[in-house]
Amino acid sequence: MSETQPSQAAAPAADVLRDLLSAYRLTAKVFGHASYCGSWNLNTSGSRKCAFHVVAKGPCLLQTRDRPAVRLGAGDLVMFPRDAWHNLCAADDTEASITCGYFEFSEVGGNPILDVLPAMMLVRTDGQGERAPIAELVRLLVAEAEAQRPGGAFVLDRLAEALFAMVVRTHLESAEGKRGLLAALAEPRLARVLAAIHREPDHEWRLEGLARLANMSRTAFATAFAEAVGLPPMQYLAEWRMRRAAMLLKDPRNSVRGIAARLGYRSEAAFRRAFKRLQGFAPGALRREPKP
Repeated sequence: MSETQPSQAAAPAADVLRDLLSAYRLTAKVFGHASYCGSWNLNTSGSRKCAFHVVAKGPCLLQTRDRPAVRLGAGDLVMFPRDAWHNLCAADDTEASITCGYFEFSEVGGNPILDVLPAMMLVRTDGQGERAPIAELVRLLVAEAEAQRPGGAFVLDRLAEALFAMVVRTHLESAEGKRGLLAALAEPRLARVLAAIHREPDHEWRLEGLARLANMSRTAFATAFAEAVGLPPMQYLAEWRMRRAAMLLKDPRNSVRGIAARLGYRSEAAFRRAFKRLQGFAPGALRREPKP
């Protein structure tokens, strides 16, 4: 395959975020909605999951290890991407209601989204500006939690998944001090390259072609990409191909030969070697995993 530019226009950074959420298999679970009064404490630390809490009715206090207590009000959302210690407790004698859940990713190992998010994310959903869609989703989630209607658990979990995506997207678009993959997505030239890699992993990419796509010199592009993403461009491409392969291998309708072709490998043997080198096990091992 010759080194030509891909046939389609570059997808926006949001499409790369979609690809990542799909590849790492985001799931959400809303496991509690309760009212509290008097003296009370709520701590979900230690789950090894990305916990979140929505204040349905407030106020309450949020305590963490490294900062003063923060007063939360109705509609506020707090999320802990890496399971940081936290405690919610009474702010006064006013009744409070809290909806709790967690986000997790089915794929094991490092996660390029959770790894670069702040240890705590507090979203004041006052319904203004960029937070307005999040505020509406929070309102729907709380209403569904309180209604306890048939099928409510399923609806709550899907709303929570959408909530995670919207919070990360807002952080990507507006937060300062972004790092890692989110920093790359916030830089239009690097985002254009990432979108192209995600859209066409079978393309015979070379460093020179990716640099042209970014409208940068080869050296400047390689340096900027590695500093932002934490991996050289070609290594990121190889690892993304293997992530896509892992998803495809779990569908028994996809043959190893067909997957190799879809991801741009010249032969099944070359794909098998690359997969084992990067994943540490052969493609067939995924086929033999017990189904959840």
